[in-house]
Amino acid sequence: MSFRERLAWMQLLALLGFSGAYFIPVFGAYLGWATVPGGGQFIWLMVCILGVIVGQIVIAIILAVMLALRSGGKVRSAADERDRQVALLGTRSGFYVLVTGTIAAMLSLHYGSDKLLLVNLMFCALSVAELARLGTIAFVYRRGW
Repeated sequence: MSFRERLAWMQLLALLGFSGAYFIPVFGAYLGWATVPGGGQFIWLMVCILGVIVGQIVIAIILAVMLALRSGGKVRSAADERDRQVALLGTRSGFYVLVTGTIAAMLSLHYGSDKLLLVNLMFCALSVAELARLGTIAFVYRRGW
């Protein structure tokens, strides 16, 4: 497994963990089978969103440093043409998911959603788009392209 593939897998797992920890209670509160601390207020949700973003970044950096220390000289190699194409393919798939999720979040306003749901749907679109990007990169590296 190459360094960039391992890094994609680690970022994917960190994002899945943090996103799951955020979205399961939040969307569960909308469905009525969970409660959100703070009563689901806007400021509390913004603090939680920032916590998810910062926590995911910190975990990704820590995992990348640990992986770089284990990999040795492989880290210093420049990205070749294949690595750049894989990254572009992942970005393209993530962009399509982001556009679809953003349009769906905006359409939810026409069906009477409030600003809290709109913020959560937009953040969900960003998270799913990043999952699609990282998943595509990991899949393409694993497939051997």
